[in-house]
Amino acid sequence: MTHEYQPFNPSKPLLLLSAMFLLGGCEGNPPVDKISAAEHAFNQANVDGGDRYAPLEMRIAHEKLDQARAAMFEEHYEKAAALADEAMISANLAAAKIDSATSTKKLEELKKSIGSLRQEIGTQQQMQR
Repeated sequence: MTHEYQPFNPSKPLLLLSAMFLLGGCEGNPPVDKISAAEHAFNQANVDGGDRYAPLEMRIAHEKLDQARAAMFEEHYEKAAALADEAMISANLAAAKIDSATSTKKLEELKKSIGSLRQEIGTQQQMQR
């Protein structure tokens, strides 16, 4: 078995380097829209009383948003997108809990009002007799 000397071919290392560069950049595009949408959902839930009615969900959403921003900074776009989705889910769950709590509160207030009206009607009927 003999080894023949082959001259250096610069195209092979360049091709390999180009392939590595392209594969390293296959993370896709920055998920700016997803992170922005998650931030908007989080901020809206926060304004609506998320810390009061859904503190756990708000904390999770906040943590996931921070992680998504960090992943975006490190150019891990797929991870950032997934974390932004998780933040959006937590913020939406917080919003649903807020809606449920405020609806329950309004229902209790209506029940009290109806009870007061019934009592007033009963008092008026007794006075008319």
